[in-house]
Amino acid sequence: MQYTLLITGSPYQTKACHTALRFIKAALAKYPNCIKGVFFYEDAVLLGNQLSQPPRDEINLLQAWQDIATQHDVPLYLCIAAAVRRGIINESESQRYELTQHSLAEHFQLEGLGTLVDLMNTTDKVIQFR
Repeated sequence: MQYTLLITGSPYQTKACHTALRFIKAALAKYPNCIKGVFFYEDAVLLGNQLSQPPRDEINLLQAWQDIATQHDVPLYLCIAAAVRRGIINESESQRYELTQHSLAEHFQLEGLGTLVDLMNTTDKVIQFR
C-alpha cells in the first residue's frame, strides 16, 4: 500500500505538520517505501521557508521533515502558487522575478497541482492533514 500525504494546515497555527510527521515516521518504521510523496498546500508551504527559525525550545519541523526526505528518500513538494504567494521561491523563480536570493529550503521542490494529481492517481490512499 502506498500513500500520498496532503498537508494544508499552517506549521505554526495548527498541528497538521506535527501530526503528519508522527504519522509518516510510524508508517515508514513499519512499511519502508510506503510514502510516494508529501504535498504541502495552502499555509502548509510555510514549512519550506529556509529563513524561518523556531524558538530553541520547540521542535524544528523543517529539520525533521528534511530528515525524512534524506533518510527515506521521500519527495517533499510545495505548491508553487501558494509558496510564491507567501514569499517562498527557489533559485529559478528568484531569477525570474529578478531577486537576489531565494528562500526555498533544501530537499523541498516547487511543483504545480498537476504533481498532486499524479500522486493521487498513482497511490492507494491520500491522507490529508489540516
